[in-house]
Amino acid sequence: MPKLTGLELSSLASLGKQTICSFPQAVAFMASMATHFSNQNSGIIFSSVETNVGNFFDVMTGRFGAPVNGVYFFTFNMMKHEDVEEVYVYLMHNGNTVFSLYSYESKGKTDSSSNSAVLKLSKGDEVWLRMGNGALHGDHQRFSTFAGFLLFETK
Repeated sequence: MPKLTGLELSSLASLGKQTICSFPQAVAFMASMATHFSNQNSGIIFSSVETNVGNFFDVMTGRFGAPVNGVYFFTFNMMKHEDVEEVYVYLMHNGNTVFSLYSYESKGKTDSSSNSAVLKLSKGDEVWLRMGNGALHGDHQRFSTFAGFLLFETK
């Protein structure tokens, strides 16, 4: 949107017109894994939440709840724990799998994978990560992360 000059603003004011700008609700989160996680077939609970604008990411369940209808961006990065050969992780939307993330490397080695999704959500929809099998590496460097934010609202 172009910026208005002072003269243009005063012209608008003299005409009695109002310009109303609306901005989407601020929604963003980022969680990370500071400790190892290996609970098979369960929602992934992140040990640290760095950002939770609007508090729509539930730190106890690891689930994000959409506050408004809109298009959202989600991304997940993971590092496989060195004690396992493979890891499966699923991005879930209201109980349905959006995508799967798989990582394989022989025991004693780590491996990283990532994936992202753009989802159209309705108010109240939930998005979370589910561990299939394997284990995620976690430490102070936080190689495994989950983040999301609202791109724009929809009707």
